[in-house]
Amino acid sequence: MDIDNSELDSLRIGDVYYPTKLTKAFKNRIAYKTPDLSDQLAFIPGTISDIRVKKGDKVKEGDILMHLEAMKMKNRVLAPFDGIVGAIKVKEGDIVPKSFLMVTVKKK
Repeated sequence: MDIDNSELDSLRIGDVYYPTKLTKAFKNRIAYKTPDLSDQLAFIPGTISDIRVKKGDKVKEGDILMHLEAMKMKNRVLAPFDGIVGAIKVKEGDIVPKSFLMVTVKKK
C-alpha cells in the first residue's frame, strides 16, 4: 500500500520528525513558548501586598520580592535568580489577574 506523503505534515517530538496528518485545530493553536524567567507573572489571581523591593535593587535567588494574597493565603513571589530588579508593574493593593506581569528581574 502506497502512502501519498504530500498530504502529510511533519510533527517533531524531541529530535525525531514524524509524518502525520494534523487537524485544523492543532495547526491553528497557540504554540508553546518557553517562559522568560526574568518576567514574574501572577500564578493565581489575587491582591498585591507587601512589596519588598524597588527598581534597581540587587536581589539573590529566592529573595522575597512581594506577596500575592489569594484565597486567604499569602503567596511569596521570589527572585528566580541573582539579579537586579527592573520594572515593577504593580503597587500595593492592586488586584491582578492570572498571568499578569508583576515585576522583571535582570540577570547580573
